[in-house]
Amino acid sequence: MRVIRLLTILSLLAFLAGGCASVPLMAALDMMNVAETSKTGYDMATGLSSRKSLEQDVSPDAQAEARLRSALDSQGGLLRYAVAQVSQGRGYVVGTYASPEELERARRATRNVQGVTGVTLCLFPAGSRPRLRATDGEIRDNIVRLAGIRTRDVRVHVVEGNAVLIGHVRTKVEQDQLLESARIAGAASVRDYIHLMAAR
Repeated sequence: MRVIRLLTILSLLAFLAGGCASVPLMAALDMMNVAETSKTGYDMATGLSSRKSLEQDVSPDAQAEARLRSALDSQGGLLRYAVAQVSQGRGYVVGTYASPEELERARRATRNVQGVTGVTLCLFPAGSRPRLRATDGEIRDNIVRLAGIRTRDVRVHVVEGNAVLIGHVRTKVEQDQLLESARIAGAASVRDYIHLMAAR
């Protein structure tokens, strides 16, 4: 790429020296920018092609979670938007449902998923959110901020104003801090599925 840049500069100098000194300096700079952009594009392309592909999670929980997700997707309706999570073989489904029939479909669809020892449905009626000052996203962000969560072992969901805490922590103090943070953040209710790592 240095050769291309050097040739571009030499061509430009030869052009200017050939009696065309009236060419604005900005035009010359534009030509250099084109050469630099080409080099950057080349560097990006070669960098992307040589980058190793991201490793896929093939743990038993990840595979079971994919099957649970597929079972929900096949039901359509609001269930396809629900979050499927598997932690230590236990499945959780977080989201909303439109009718009692849809809730029953969720129960049947998730009853016998391979790799899942049992499923807890954390589904709330669509449109049941009480009047709260903060949105679901704001409540979730406040819980995470107040609790100081810095681990991927805990997931915080807020649906229709209700907080759902799933995962595992190292100490009872961390668990209590999560619960207290959810209350302070203004969640209408808190479902606690946090376990201590020592209890695994």
